[in-house]
Amino acid sequence: MQDLSTTPDNRRTDLTRLALVAVGASATVWLLESGTPVFLPLVFALVVGVVFAPLSNFFDRLGAPPVVGALAVLITVLSVITLGVVLFYPVVAEFMTRVPFMWTELQQSLSGLKSTMENVENVQNQVAITLAPEGSAEMEAPGAVAVPTVAGILSYLPSFAAQIMVFVGILYFFLLTKLELYKYIASVTTHLSEKVLRRAEVEVSRYFLAITAINACFGALVSLMLSAYGMPNAAYWGLGAFLVNYVLYLGPISFAIVLLLGGLIVFDGAMSVLPALTYMLMNMTEGQFVTPTFVGKQMSVNPLLIFTSLVFWLWIWGPVGGIIAIPLLVWLRQINKEMHGRDPIHGDRDESRDLLAKTGRNSKPEMQYDVAE
Repeated sequence: MQDLSTTPDNRRTDLTRLALVAVGASATVWLLESGTPVFLPLVFALVVGVVFAPLSNFFDRLGAPPVVGALAVLITVLSVITLGVVLFYPVVAEFMTRVPFMWTELQQSLSGLKSTMENVENVQNQVAITLAPEGSAEMEAPGAVAVPTVAGILSYLPSFAAQIMVFVGILYFFLLTKLELYKYIASVTTHLSEKVLRRAEVEVSRYFLAITAINACFGALVSLMLSAYGMPNAAYWGLGAFLVNYVLYLGPISFAIVLLLGGLIVFDGAMSVLPALTYMLMNMTEGQFVTPTFVGKQMSVNPLLIFTSLVFWLWIWGPVGGIIAIPLLVWLRQINKEMHGRDPIHGDRDESRDLLAKTGRNSKPEMQYDVAE
């Protein structure tokens, strides 16, 4: 007798569903990328709102109107962003003015490779001239790098201001109507409830708070380490290490490369690679021992999912996408865990408890399982 699950009609139905999923996913990616000016601040505001939801809930528990909690979170977020701009603007401005001098110093530090690179370039030019068709135009000499003008920078201000307005508006109204929004979602879906959504935002906030505390301590240690080595602007380097640590894997790798270039410019000999090497050792220690200890396995996420999420959101929305990738992934994981009672890290809780009940065991092992979790 033929298995009904392998009939041509069922196979055709599976292929049709797979094709529809592929088309829908492609359309979603295209929509997110083409609608970046709208969807980027919108999603970023929702993620920030979920992260800072406990602060809004604190004012709700005090009996304050929802507008008080929404304004408190909005003022806090805008103050943090403004403080970051004020702190980093002088450093970035000084860095931009010193780029030509730093490039010259870097070329002098790498003078041993200069002759080899020039030989390779000469060979490439000779091959290009040899292979070029007769009568073709002469190769253009490399021109100077175009420097952005004030008018060019000002042309981006309307779009940037519009994105800020979208961010502020979505963040404020999400916090103001969060409870009504959760109730509406619970009323139109069969799997999501208000309790599930609130527990998911608590887990995301707890995760973000733990990571922020770890990153702050890590940035302070990096600053002290670089100060002991004699690195200029060690405090700003530490602040940079604190910020890039939110973008797992890719952020520390990029920071280590920049720190290596800074070490080559400032120091000589083996000392030039010591700051970057020490930073990498500190980052590996933090990632392998400190974060798992304080965050816990119950809040950890599969590294493959983390890296895939980072690559996807960085590709779609750049650095801001890298910032929202991890909180969004933690939120989706927690929603899935609450809906299905299944933890991708520890397995299915409900099935484990049912198995214990069927085997006739008492509740003591179950309590030990919860504590160990």
